[in-house]
Order: sequence, then structure tokens, then C-alpha cells
Amino acid sequence: MDMNSALRFSVKRVSYELFTVGSIFSVYSLASSFAVGFMALAYRQKKRRGRVNLRALVRAIASKKILRSESFHADVKLFVLSVVFMPAVVGGLVISTMTVSTAVNAALTNAFGAMTPVACCNLTVKIVSTLVLFLAYEIGYWVDHYLKHRVPFLWELHKLHHTADVLTPLTNFRNHPIDSIVFGYMLAAFIGAASGALAWFFGRETEMFSIDGKNILFICFLWTIGHLQHSEFWIPFRGVWGRLILSPAHHQIHHSDDPQHFNRNLGSVLAIWDWMAGTLEIPTEKNPRLSYGVNEDGVAHHSSAGMLLTPAVKSATALWRALVSLRGFIARAWKPAMP
Repeated sequence: MDMNSALRFSVKRVSYELFTVGSIFSVYSLASSFAVGFMALAYRQKKRRGRVNLRALVRAIASKKILRSESFHADVKLFVLSVVFMPAVVGGLVISTMTVSTAVNAALTNAFGAMTPVACCNLTVKIVSTLVLFLAYEIGYWVDHYLKHRVPFLWELHKLHHTADVLTPLTNFRNHPIDSIVFGYMLAAFIGAASGALAWFFGRETEMFSIDGKNILFICFLWTIGHLQHSEFWIPFRGVWGRLILSPAHHQIHHSDDPQHFNRNLGSVLAIWDWMAGTLEIPTEKNPRLSYGVNEDGVAHHSSAGMLLTPAVKSATALWRALVSLRGFIARAWKPAMP
């Protein structure tokens, strides 16, 4: 590929990400989310002060401090890496959802026999499929996230996401490539299994309500508060809603560098998995002015080496230590007893 072809490819990838309605970073969903955030902040300001200061709201949304930060610039670099290069890598290395779906469908058919195809109620089937596949994504996301906060060699990769000391929607792309590959496998397993089970149960392939291949329920979340989770707009959900839906404030707590907030609010959209697992932290009504990032001496978290090389080396070291410990445990367990 020559320079011109490479440039056209890069522009095409970025254009797709920014201007496709179903993209997770489309300008349309960004504008919609920020409109929601602006209205929420305006409402709170009006409620507390009796008036709305538009200039202060604009400064809060487009903070020069954030835009000039080293963390934000690092997020931009990882955005380019994720959008231009990672799709081909993840697509080539991760098993497809369709492969898992076909295998699960075949396994269920072999175990329980083929189901009679459902020939009616297409709308009902589509609604059920949309709900089931959304829940499969949510559970897969939570399990992946839980493991990455609990398993040392996975945490060393995922930790890159938490090294952001300012939060913007671009922080969503602050992920190590290997971390993204692991996430791809997890989603393929859960969504593929759910898809295969649906195909077996209804006796035919099913489809969900979607936009550009994305579940419509996830798109609704993205266009309302999704981008605000990686922002510094304190918009809390409390009470019953705070136990069902993860508000922007929930996820900001997840990024907090306060030890009491570590390993909390691990879900994507739904809070119920954290509620059931005891990892839910309900945000306060008042903004606690959290700080973010990872305190780690001697590591340049926003440099290219600090973002790509250091996590891989530390992850490999942690994995090696785990394997050595496992080998020692097995050796002790199988060591014959002395007479």
C-alpha cells in the first residue's frame, strides 16, 4: 500500500467512525449526548441558583484545561490507533460471533433435537431477540470487566484505560490492543451463544432491531447518556434508577483514584449486575469533585511506550508469575507422600 492509498484508507476509517449513524463515536450521537448533558447541567443550575449561566456551561463543556491536557492528547492517539488499525487486527484474531452461534445451535440440536420453526409472530421474535442479545452484551461486558479488575495479568492491560486523568468521550478508546482482543473474544462468546440459543429455540435464524449492526437498545443509550460516562459532567441516578441504570456519575466513580471506589460499577448500561454482585456504588447528589488516573511512580502513562509497551511487559510478567505459582501448586499437590 503506497502513501496515498494508506492516507485514503485512514480518512475512510475515521469518516466511517464519525459519520455513520450506528457508530459508537458518531458526531450525531456525540451531539445528542452533549445536548442531554447541557440540559441536565442547565436544569441543575436553574434549580440551585434560579438562573442559567450559559457562559459557565459552555466553559464546563469545552474546558481548555481538559483539551490541553497530556491525557487528552494521548486519547487522541489511541483513537486513531483504534479506529484505523485495530478493526483489521481484532477482526483477524477474534473468533466471530457467527462461528460461536453456529456451534451452539448445532450443539443444542444434537443434544435436544431440532425445534419446529416458528412461522408467525415475527415482531415478537424480533423484540425477544433484541432484548436477549442486549442482555448477552451486558453480561459479557460485566464479566470481562470484572475479570480485568481481578486477574493481575488482565489488569495490567486494562489499567491503561484508568490512567486517563481527565475524562472525555475519547477516553472510550483508551484501551490496549490486547485488551481489545480479549474483549472481542468475550463478547463473541456471550453474544454468539445467545444468538445460537435463539436460533435453536425459534427453529430459524433471528434478527434484532439494529442500526448499522448495533443493537437499537445500545444505540438509545449511546445517544442519550453513553458519551457522558466518559465526561466530567456529574449526572447521578439515585434510588431505583440508580440500581437499574449506570449514570455518568456511576462510571466516573469507577474511574476515581480514591481506593474506596476501586472495582466498583463495572457494568456498561445496566447497574443490576453490580447490584447483584455487591460492586454497585450509588453516586451522591452533590458532585464530590473526583480525581482520576493511576498513581504509579516511574511510568509515563501518556507516552507511546507507556501506553503500548509497558502494559504488555507487565502483563506478561504477571502471567509468568501466575504460571510459575500454578506449576508449584500442582507439583506440591502431586508430590507422593514420604513413607
